[in-house]
Amino acid sequence: MKIDLAGVWTLALDPMDRGIVERWWATFLPHPTGKLHLPGSLQAQGFGDEITLDTPWTGSIVDRSFFEDARYAPYRRSGAIKVPFWLQPERYYKGAAWYQRTVHIPEEWRGHRLVLRLERPHWQTHVWLDEQPLGCCDSLATAHVYELGCNVAPGEHRLTVRVDNRMIVDVGPNAHSVSDHTQSNWNGIVGGIELCAESPVWLRRVRIFPRVAERSALVKIDIASVLGRSVQGRVSASARLVNTDTERSLSPVKADVHFSAQDGLEHSAAGGHIDLLYPLGEDALTWDEFQPALYELTVDLEMRVSGDDAVWCDRRVLRFGLREVGVQGTQITLNGHPISLRGTLECCIFPLTGYPPTDVESWRRILRVCKAHGLNHMRFHSWCPPEAAFVAADEMGFYYQVECPVWANQGAAIGEGRPLDVWLFQEGWRILDAYGS
Repeated sequence: MKIDLAGVWTLALDPMDRGIVERWWATFLPHPTGKLHLPGSLQAQGFGDEITLDTPWTGSIVDRSFFEDARYAPYRRSGAIKVPFWLQPERYYKGAAWYQRTVHIPEEWRGHRLVLRLERPHWQTHVWLDEQPLGCCDSLATAHVYELGCNVAPGEHRLTVRVDNRMIVDVGPNAHSVSDHTQSNWNGIVGGIELCAESPVWLRRVRIFPRVAERSALVKIDIASVLGRSVQGRVSASARLVNTDTERSLSPVKADVHFSAQDGLEHSAAGGHIDLLYPLGEDALTWDEFQPALYELTVDLEMRVSGDDAVWCDRRVLRFGLREVGVQGTQITLNGHPISLRGTLECCIFPLTGYPPTDVESWRRILRVCKAHGLNHMRFHSWCPPEAAFVAADEMGFYYQVECPVWANQGAAIGEGRPLDVWLFQEGWRILDAYGS
């Protein structure tokens, strides 16, 4: 069950950082700038400052002639600034911005675990439900996910999100994850914005590790609970072959699950983790650029809670390819065969919006253009694309090299014990967890 939060939100710009001190989340925003639509960015909807010679761009400017050469004088006039460095937005804003709307929690959600998912914010978010702080997230590559708990009362609530697009961590001003050189340093949220009612016992993480030689897949499942009681039940996994002319279903694999109240939210290997070896059959199809056969794996969890009759269910659906990457001398191999990577560079260049698309069809179009030019590979320089890009690549047989959102030696320094080091390590794991299968 979910509520789509796309639509009209109230916006309040906060360039002087008054909102935290004045507790703007505790009531309806006291100094609203206007209304805007999410998903989207505030700059693209006419909010922010006019462009001036003092606009604090994110990105290095190595040629000062625009500011000094007489030839550029007509383009330096107030109200008619036209910078030559990159595609210029109509408005510019760098700082905190507050987004707020009311949400109605239906009665049938009572007792469920509520989760807020913001697919692609830029950059750091803080979230409040009414006056209750829900935390902070600062990923540039993966969704910001907030736990609201199981005790949110049905009825009207005020949801407030503070988005800050300043340099939260020093990834370097030229990193394509943040730079005005290409993507633009936008402020907002794009992609899915959803409030979900989910089971208090759930599939926290499902990872799939293909085993080509055995024609099988190792499925590693982590289960979490916030109930504080013993639970027992069953996990079942069923797969079907898709994205080929010979689609078919395979027999399910099941396993019993039990863990005690002491296992808590982060369960022990004995209680909250289970491995399933899923046989795909001797005639299983492998994945490559020529035949991108995929398997769609559905994992179902059904758990009974000790002491009452409640049954809680959860489901995850993932797609994966049966493939094995290796090395043969100086060449990369896929499923034992050398491959030739014919690639291009993608620096997050989306001038019509200033941010990457989050729908699968847009990425299919991009990959069709690449394949029409004989390419099979794309490097995402100092940024990681959204989930839709991976879905399209899996379907179309395209190879990716994704990067953490940092450009070392371009204002950022790695390995010197700065906060960037910890953040980069965490961001790498977030990317692997979100898109690794």
